[in-house]
Amino acid sequence: MKYFPPFTLELTLALIKPHAAKVPYVVKAIERKIIKNKFYIVKRSHCVMHLDHASRMYEEHKGKSFYKRLVEMMTSGPIEAFILAREDGIRTWRGLMGPTRALDAQYTQPTSLRGLYGLSNTRNATHGSDSPQSVFKEAGVFFPYFDICDWYDKDEEYFRNGYVRFCDETSVHVKDENDAPKDLKVKCD
Repeated sequence: MKYFPPFTLELTLALIKPHAAKVPYVVKAIERKIIKNKFYIVKRSHCVMHLDHASRMYEEHKGKSFYKRLVEMMTSGPIEAFILAREDGIRTWRGLMGPTRALDAQYTQPTSLRGLYGLSNTRNATHGSDSPQSVFKEAGVFFPYFDICDWYDKDEEYFRNGYVRFCDETSVHVKDENDAPKDLKVKCD
């Protein structure tokens, strides 16, 4: 059993699906919405999801009518993958995404990400982890060298206390040790 620390910030995996990720202004608009809603972008990757990764990520849907269509769509082109952090991150990201079904989102939450950029139930623009356990599993697919427990041990306190800066070159937030109080550095180093 993995240890889920009771810290203020919660990590979540966020994906921009292929049909939306291929449109630069959509990616930029979603990035702006992420930052506007006080998320930190901890990790980011522009990548193509391979069949084995998609099969592993969506294994709980295996045998359902939409499984094959979902896996094919997720492997159809590049995606944008993010690890985001903020208080109540999983619930907040899922709220920004809106309802799973794009048509429902367009009628009930037209300014949600799926309301704005979703095309169908499968091509609904975004994905988000639904639990801390899912974050561990899904983050490992896109960021195999990112150690969540290590981030909580070494970086979470910096992020929680605002000792971070946004790096324009990589479009991620990084901890800023120079502005942090010395006692914070001692605890985290």
